[in-house]
Amino acid sequence: MTVKEKEEQILRIKQASFQSELSEALQSQIRKRVVATVQAIIEEALVEEIKQDIEQLPCVARRSGYFSRILDTQYGRIDQLAVPKLRYGNKKRKWQILERYQRGVRGLIDTVGYLYTMGLSLRDLQEALYLLMGQVLSATAINNATLRVQTRMQADRDSQIDVTPPIIIVDGVWVDIQYTLDSIKIDRAGHQRQQRQAQERVLLVAMAVWPDQRYHILHYEVAHEECDDAWSTFFTNLLARGLHVFDNNKQCH
Repeated sequence: MTVKEKEEQILRIKQASFQSELSEALQSQIRKRVVATVQAIIEEALVEEIKQDIEQLPCVARRSGYFSRILDTQYGRIDQLAVPKLRYGNKKRKWQILERYQRGVRGLIDTVGYLYTMGLSLRDLQEALYLLMGQVLSATAINNATLRVQTRMQADRDSQIDVTPPIIIVDGVWVDIQYTLDSIKIDRAGHQRQQRQAQERVLLVAMAVWPDQRYHILHYEVAHEECDDAWSTFFTNLLARGLHVFDNNKQCH
């Protein structure tokens, strides 16, 4: 594809409501990330729960792999949630984490997953899970779980770009995100809830466009403002993931 052909294709994309396509693709990507984050949170919490149970059992108990189950979240379905199991007595034991999720804290954990996807710090994630899972897991168990969640999600964010698309369109999309505050409130049911406040953020987005008109979100980051430093960091991270830059069909380094 020549430079002129690329320019013409970009113009066609913009004329065909590019912002709408970008927003739809971005929303889809965020939903997938949130579902993956919620899955990581629950799976790592289940691992810590079974560890605690093994320590409290009077007889010697051993892990015996995992079984898969479906779990629906507010942002989409987890098709294969990995639930750890014991070699004996699985039918008799109760999964407190899963029961709490399905009974009442589904929306709260989904919200935590969304906020972590949108830039919530590891410390804030730990504090939120203390409130949601502190009656089931110890503080050490929650710390261990959140550290593994961070490792899993960071690996996903840093995954290598194997093929560089011929066209990449970048833009900043301003959104309001409900971030948690340090203050706590008591809801009508008597439960503790972290208070939230809407804060304006910009999502820096790169959309890949292919010659057959396919497009998808290649990369996105949350920033406080759309400035040179933010974009510089954005493109540095894109290059670190393996993006190749070409100029007149010659690769630049």
